[in-house]
Amino acid sequence: MEYSRVILEMLERISVLEGKVKELEEKLAGTSAEQTQERNTDKISDKYRKLAEYLTTSSEKCIVLSYAQIEDILGFSLPETARKYKPSFWANTATHSYSSSWMAVGYKARVDKNRDCVTFEKK
Repeated sequence: MEYSRVILEMLERISVLEGKVKELEEKLAGTSAEQTQERNTDKISDKYRKLAEYLTTSSEKCIVLSYAQIEDILGFSLPETARKYKPSFWANTATHSYSSSWMAVGYKARVDKNRDCVTFEKK
């Protein structure tokens, strides 16, 4: 009999949690794309914000930029690591503050290892 009581309590807890998840999903569904975008732009590094703004203003789903074009957009030269360690520098990871400049606005970066260019693709 003890197991029956424990199982009923667990089912009740699950029911409460399911209700909370449903509330959160409804709340998120009511959030506009603009609000989500605005919230994400708070994560963007100030230094790389111009790249995020460039990507945001583009209507293209896929944007290929040379390193020179990226540097023109940013207004400064990319660090040597962008050329020396291409896959690491352009990784789509939250551990790099600069990657937030493309990830926060809905893009993923893919570097061409043989050329100095990066493809930004809308997720």
